[in-house]
Amino acid sequence: METRQTQNNWPIALLVFLTISATYLFMITKTTLWDRDEPRFARATVEMLETGDYLVPTFNGQLWADKPVGVYWLMSLSIKLFGNTEFSCRFFSALGTAISCLLTFLIGKRLFGAKEGLWAMVILASSTMMLAVGTMATADGSTLPLILAAMTVFTYAMTSKWHHHHAILIGILMGLGMLAKGPIGLLPLPVMLITLWFTRKDYLDFTKQSLAIFEALGIAIIIFLGWAIQANRATDGQFLSTFIGRHVITRMFHPMEHHGGNFLLYLPYYLPVIIGGFFPWIIFLPGAFSALIGNRLGTKPSKNLLLSWTISIVVIMTLAATKLPHYIIFIWPALALLSAAVIVAFQNRLLSDSDVKWLRRGNWFFVPVGLVVGSGLIAAPFFLKISALVIPAIICGIVLLLITFLAANYLYRNRVIAAAKLVFVGMVAFHIPYIFGVLPVIESIKVTPAIAGAINKATPFNTPVATYKFGEPSLNYYLGRNLRELSDQKEVVAWIQQKEPAVLVIPNSEYEKIKQHYGNLPAKLILSKKGLNYSKGKTIELLALSCNQEKR
Repeated sequence: METRQTQNNWPIALLVFLTISATYLFMITKTTLWDRDEPRFARATVEMLETGDYLVPTFNGQLWADKPVGVYWLMSLSIKLFGNTEFSCRFFSALGTAISCLLTFLIGKRLFGAKEGLWAMVILASSTMMLAVGTMATADGSTLPLILAAMTVFTYAMTSKWHHHHAILIGILMGLGMLAKGPIGLLPLPVMLITLWFTRKDYLDFTKQSLAIFEALGIAIIIFLGWAIQANRATDGQFLSTFIGRHVITRMFHPMEHHGGNFLLYLPYYLPVIIGGFFPWIIFLPGAFSALIGNRLGTKPSKNLLLSWTISIVVIMTLAATKLPHYIIFIWPALALLSAAVIVAFQNRLLSDSDVKWLRRGNWFFVPVGLVVGSGLIAAPFFLKISALVIPAIICGIVLLLITFLAANYLYRNRVIAAAKLVFVGMVAFHIPYIFGVLPVIESIKVTPAIAGAINKATPFNTPVATYKFGEPSLNYYLGRNLRELSDQKEVVAWIQQKEPAVLVIPNSEYEKIKQHYGNLPAKLILSKKGLNYSKGKTIELLALSCNQEKR
């Protein structure tokens, strides 16, 4: 049962859901795909549609076992519906984010009340990491609503009466989550078991409900294996050996791609991730945890659930050797619920003096982030020497600094509701110059969309393309072709001098080195594009060359 009776807020919740959906669907149209993850997912999906093989993902014509097949199925559906565009590739991430916000409302309404649920929707949608995840063509935005739906079923079952269908629903949802992102789909499992353990004496039959959770686990594994076994057979055992061996086991015990390190060194890794990724709502978390631990937010089940949800996931992901910020996105709905609950509790005068002090201490985390990011935005155009970025970046920086100063001042004077309203309105105000000013400038200095467009315009689609010292996957996606990667200067010269027409994509600095050693080569410039290779943080002049011009 709910912790208190509330009026029917479903019309408001649905309106907020539609507003979040429309906002995110608008935002996903404002940029081309960002290297490196987005174009990998997008190109693998396009190859799935081109080959008609919906069992095994490929990228650049080779087995792509980084993620299971679920996210590619979803993206292929939206591409079929809307065409091969950035909007299509990101569609289910944006929609999944809006659904996650609605599910967060349901959990909040069940644990606290409708007002807390509505606040939690807004908080989740406007936190910085959620804004990033929800506008990117990756697996996270599609996976989160699935595992959050499992948590929603669990919350309703835990606060009412368990039925067999609860375990079946949780199992199906976790299984679909596994199809989208492998073991991440099972993250609700430890949260549920730990919550059941801590509520066993007062509310639940731990043994019976734990067996139900393991039944759900069995259903989830069966769903995952229903696809994985067939995919493994189709690849003669390569898929599971690569996916399980490299992308699950290796990531757990060895840092991959420099994302991790010594355990003790990286023990606090996710603290700055939460501080920055849950900005600006990090301002309310110290007070929220104070009130939660002090039993002034909700009931004992809600306390056990939210503590288990936040702490267990951070511990599990800290123990894994490979660490990336979005690995803990699953706790964002819990953080949103905590922030919402403490805002309403303050409004209802339910907090202790200690809780209010900890609320003010939220400025310890909020103010440094706001000052650093705001000042960084103002300085960035001068550091990067991008004149067109000066005005929009300065406006964004000033807005963020104003939000930081005013919200910190409100909180210091115990005007918690005013601070909450300000940070939300401030985030909206910040994104107007960011979307319409900063992003268009960044788009103008991206190199691969322009290079790919020039190549596709100048050459037949079957013309082979090779790259040297440039391997960003956005080139694969925007070219719509498989690429050959050349390993040394001799291969580059041989590629240029081959008898058949071909294209070479190469940084100008590398091409100049080759010409100094081998002299002039039979290649004609298609396009030279200066810009920023943001995935490496370096400026670049990229060339697209039509090869063998002298012999044709």
